[in-house]
Amino acid sequence: MSCAPNRQPGPVLGLDFGSRSVKFIYYEDGEFRRYRRDSLDFYRDYLVRRDGRAHIAWERLGLPRPGWWVATGYGKNLFGGQGHTITEIRANFLGARRAAGGDHFILLEMGGQDTKVLYVRDGRVCDFLTNDRCAAGTGRYLENMARFLKMPLRELGACGEDPVPVSQTCAIFGETELIGHLLAGVPLRRLAAGVNASVARRALALVRRYPCRRLIFVGGVARNRAVVGFLQETGAYEVEVPPHPQFIGALGCCLEALKLREEAG
Repeated sequence: MSCAPNRQPGPVLGLDFGSRSVKFIYYEDGEFRRYRRDSLDFYRDYLVRRDGRAHIAWERLGLPRPGWWVATGYGKNLFGGQGHTITEIRANFLGARRAAGGDHFILLEMGGQDTKVLYVRDGRVCDFLTNDRCAAGTGRYLENMARFLKMPLRELGACGEDPVPVSQTCAIFGETELIGHLLAGVPLRRLAAGVNASVARRALALVRRYPCRRLIFVGGVARNRAVVGFLQETGAYEVEVPPHPQFIGALGCCLEALKLREEAG
């Protein structure tokens, strides 16, 4: 964590640099406010480089300049100590505890390009796994499959009935398997359900090593109702999706910033 202070008048901010979008959670006057910007647009249009460091053009971005801020994710080290940073593991842990409560749970975070699993016991992270070597089973994979099937992502996420078996979850070669099913006359909604089931199956292979039935599901993929249904279908887990699951990392950063401000007096 950077130790450089960022004490200025203004609200407290948690900032999560995701692969698909940059998430902001502000805290001011007892209220959390959420904002999101596309990652490419953010890096291209709202970053200014001077003195060898990146600076956020807050006025151009249309968001208030924070007094305290903590960042996590892909771009957290761009700013040369202007703000504090924490790991994605800590950010998601803090955010999930605040959003869902409890001291014993498995946290499954599925984002655009990776999947993380945290095992929380006695209120602390005891173990974690990260799958960041393959896009299969992530939001990017689901986006690619929705594009291939010419189906809106929201519609794909509603397909959970009678899934066709999809064994190849590779983001590159998955299309080949789907083409084979199309040639055999399988309906599009069964194909979409098969894609969702394969993502859930890949996640279950990671979480089942931990002895806990409570599964908190966060990240952008947690908005896919079919994946949630397939996770629940096994009966092994009580799956909970907190409100605004894609903002959990930003929430954790905001909570860390509030803690730092309080400690500084």
